[in-house]
Amino acid sequence: MSLDCFRTLCHQLETTYGLKPTLNVGIEESVAMFLRICGHNEVQRDVGLRFGRNQETVKRKFYEVLRATELLACDYIKTPTRQELHRIPDRLMDGKYWPFFSGFVGAMDGVHVCVKVTPDLQGMYWSRHDRTSFNIMAICDLNMLFTYVWNGAPGSCHDTAVLTMAQNNDPEFPLPPEDKYYVVDSGYPNKQGFLAPYRSSRNMVVRYHMSLFENAPPPQNKQEFFNRWHASLRSIIERTFGVWKKKWRILCEFPRYNIEVQKRVVIATMGLHNFIRISNSIDDDFAETMGHSHIDNIDPKSDLNVIGTTTIADGDLMANLRERIADTLWANKHLLY
Repeated sequence: MSLDCFRTLCHQLETTYGLKPTLNVGIEESVAMFLRICGHNEVQRDVGLRFGRNQETVKRKFYEVLRATELLACDYIKTPTRQELHRIPDRLMDGKYWPFFSGFVGAMDGVHVCVKVTPDLQGMYWSRHDRTSFNIMAICDLNMLFTYVWNGAPGSCHDTAVLTMAQNNDPEFPLPPEDKYYVVDSGYPNKQGFLAPYRSSRNMVVRYHMSLFENAPPPQNKQEFFNRWHASLRSIIERTFGVWKKKWRILCEFPRYNIEVQKRVVIATMGLHNFIRISNSIDDDFAETMGHSHIDNIDPKSDLNVIGTTTIADGDLMANLRERIADTLWANKHLLY
């Protein structure tokens, strides 16, 4: 992060979130040691040598800053209210996805984070990536801000299972209104509030991922055309995960902390991700992904919905909506491709 952003972070952790200096170690040094551990996945002994501190001091300061950044994350990862889910972000209205995806309120996906577990838990946390991990489900907006996190599901869980856990166990899960939806990949069901792509069938192969359209023939039918634009819109969550993991190497390298600490680190670093983004300071990782763009203001208009829905069965509702979007995109393909 930039120096100005670092100083602002230190000030907020001290004045708002209870981080205290000690006689020998100030706030900035404590935060710098914590960022070194999380950003570079350095062991505490090496951090102690770098800062001229013993390992016990580094360990104590790590947990003090972790506790403060967890509190910061509670404020910076904002779960949208029902009213906020009715609003339409300026970036959507000004971009190439309007008015086709006018019901979009976020992108949702799962990501795996390395974790160290005891031998008796390895089977539960062993993922398809041949390692023990969490399957973290997150939602983000078009500003690359995390708006919801379900943290700590075992790596062996399918994405759909993690979504079911979140909906069944979190009374504050932000389920969109009937005419809104999160864009999700084919690992999730196409049901109310979740717009998934078309899948291949026995009679027809339908491409989805953006890489399948690069240096290849253009979309051959409305299903592929929809999938191409859907994948492009949904890529915001993949890019957000990419920036988050690039900035915090503790998430994707050899895990040095136990399962409970790593779970806390996930939330703390997601909060810091949002903090850096909201600060609107120049940041190389965000600039590489989005350019030097700033956070959008939210347009309070809630009555714009060019492609509406009707009150019908859950699965049919989203299937019909997907068909209408696909028909509209296909009819305008000469303007879009």
